[in-house]
Amino acid sequence: MDDYGANWDTGTQRWLAFQNLWFMLSPETHPLPEGHNRFYGVAFQIPLLLAEWALSSDHSRDIILSRHLVSHLFFLAAALCCSLLTYRLFNNRLLAFIALLLFLLHPRLYALSFTDSKDLPFLSMFMICLYLTHKAFAKDTLGAFLILGVGVGVLVNLRIMGIMLFPAILAMRALDLLPRQGAKIGGGGGAHVAATSCVFIAASTSVYYAVSPSLWTDPITALTTLIQTFKNPPMAQTQMFQ
Repeated sequence: MDDYGANWDTGTQRWLAFQNLWFMLSPETHPLPEGHNRFYGVAFQIPLLLAEWALSSDHSRDIILSRHLVSHLFFLAAALCCSLLTYRLFNNRLLAFIALLLFLLHPRLYALSFTDSKDLPFLSMFMICLYLTHKAFAKDTLGAFLILGVGVGVLVNLRIMGIMLFPAILAMRALDLLPRQGAKIGGGGGAHVAATSCVFIAASTSVYYAVSPSLWTDPITALTTLIQTFKNPPMAQTQMFQ
């Protein structure tokens, strides 16, 4: 983890984490900063900040290495979920191992898994949510959809594009209402589908709201502004590879 340098916006992300944590602890005395940066999700940034305090000294190198460690461990957890999901889909250990290698051995992604605290955590959380989605539909219990809702809430906080998973899951759940050769859904039919869907919606929206301080004062206006901001980002750049 000490073979990689600091990302160019590490300082900005740490500052935003500080500001959001202060606001969460004392909203009346520490308001959020203005500008588009306030809409960046902090569901991963604040745990990174807490990890710094627990694992490192005040030395800048120790701070960076602690962030590298936590970020990479999260990436490894996503790689494990990729392998487990592949095994669930194909029931083949070889394919599951190949999927693990493909996920881990992409040079660009592997390097960024240490240094990138925004995009790579979103990728990792998306993979974790895909695994949780398959597990929720396979187990078909309220608890499984509750956990999935928590995951999707965090995902949307990391990047607003994670919201695409929300209607997709509900649409797939609605398909379970179709007749399927006498099969029963969770032992409760339509009522069970409705209950699990409500649990998923409640968990995902409440978690997203809880970890998004920028929504606390005026959720509707803030969410509209957030979508418009990232639809037309103020910092237009040319990406040679992304």
